[in-house]
Amino acid sequence: MKKVSIIIPVYNMENCVSEGVGCITCQTYENMEIIIIDDGSKDGTYLKCLAEADKDRRIAVFSKNNEGPAAARNLALRKATGEYVYFFDMDDYIEPNAIERLVGAIESSESDLAVCSFSMYDGKRIIRTIKKINAVYDASSARQNYAEHLSMYGEKGIQGAPWYKLYKMDIIRENKIEFPPLRKSEDDVFITRYVNCIERFCIISDVLCRYTVNSYKRFWEKYPFDIFETARKSTMYVYEVAGKWNSADIPARNGIFNEYFRKTFGSLCFLFNPKLGLTSKQRIARIKEISDIFISDIPQDFYVGHKVFDCMKKQKYKTIYVRILLHIIRHYFD
Repeated sequence: MKKVSIIIPVYNMENCVSEGVGCITCQTYENMEIIIIDDGSKDGTYLKCLAEADKDRRIAVFSKNNEGPAAARNLALRKATGEYVYFFDMDDYIEPNAIERLVGAIESSESDLAVCSFSMYDGKRIIRTIKKINAVYDASSARQNYAEHLSMYGEKGIQGAPWYKLYKMDIIRENKIEFPPLRKSEDDVFITRYVNCIERFCIISDVLCRYTVNSYKRFWEKYPFDIFETARKSTMYVYEVAGKWNSADIPARNGIFNEYFRKTFGSLCFLFNPKLGLTSKQRIARIKEISDIFISDIPQDFYVGHKVFDCMKKQKYKTIYVRILLHIIRHYFD
C-alpha cells in the first residue's frame, strides 16, 4: 500500500479543525501522512491543530508566516514523503472511502492523475452536484483538444481547485512543479503545469468531495485586498503553458479567457470590500484601470456574452459600477 501525503493549508479556521481533520483521519485508506501548514493564523487554529496531532501519529503540524495557500502547499510538498499527494481544505469534507477510491482509480487505470465528482455546500445544504463521467484519457490527445477539460464544473473538467484530484509525487518532483507565488487563483496554474507533464489521467463519477462555497461576505473576510493582479497573472501562467499545446485550438483559448473574464468580474466585485476603504470615485477609477487592462490582454476576436463585458468594450465605467453594485446586493449572502 503506497503512502498518500494529505496536505492541508489552514488560516484562521479554528472552528473547522476538528471536523476537517476528522474526515481525513477516518479514511479507510490507512497509509497516510497528514501535513498541516498553519499559515500564520491569528486565532486558535494552530493550537487546535496541535491537539489533533496528539491524537494521531500520522499528523504533523507546521507554522509559518502568512503568505497564502500557495506558499503553504509548496512548503508541505517539500516535507511530504508520500508517493501520492492529495490537497484538502479544512472547511471541506471528503467521504470515508475517498482516498481509497482515488488511489484505486489511479492504479487500476495506470494513470498519473485521478479526478472525481464533487458537491457544493453553502453551509446549510448541498446546492449542486458536479457529476463527472467515468473515462480514461491519453493526456497528449487531451492537450490537443483541451476545451472540454477546462471547466471544473463540466463532466470532463479537470482544471480549477486541487481538492478533487489525486496526484503522483514523483511527477511533481521530477518536473519541479509548484504553486505560483499568488495569494489567490493559484490552483489553475498548478494543475496546468501538472497536466503538461503527464501521459494519462482518469475521471470517475463517484461523488467523493463536498466543497464549501464562499459568499461575498466570507470571501471579503478571507481576501481583504485587490485581487485583479492575481487573476491576471494566473491567466497568463495558464496560457503560457496551455497555449503552446495547440495554437489552433481556439475553443481552449476562449475557455482560458472566459475564465479570465470570470475572475476579472470577481475582482470588480472585490472593489466593494469595505476593508479596502475605497470611495466611489476611487472604485470607478480602479474599474477603469482593470477594464482597460483586461481588454488589452484578450484576443481581438474574443467575446463574452455578458453586459459587463460589453460595457468594458464601450468604456462605460460608471455603468459597470452600477451593475457590479446591484450584483453584490443580490448575491451578498449567497
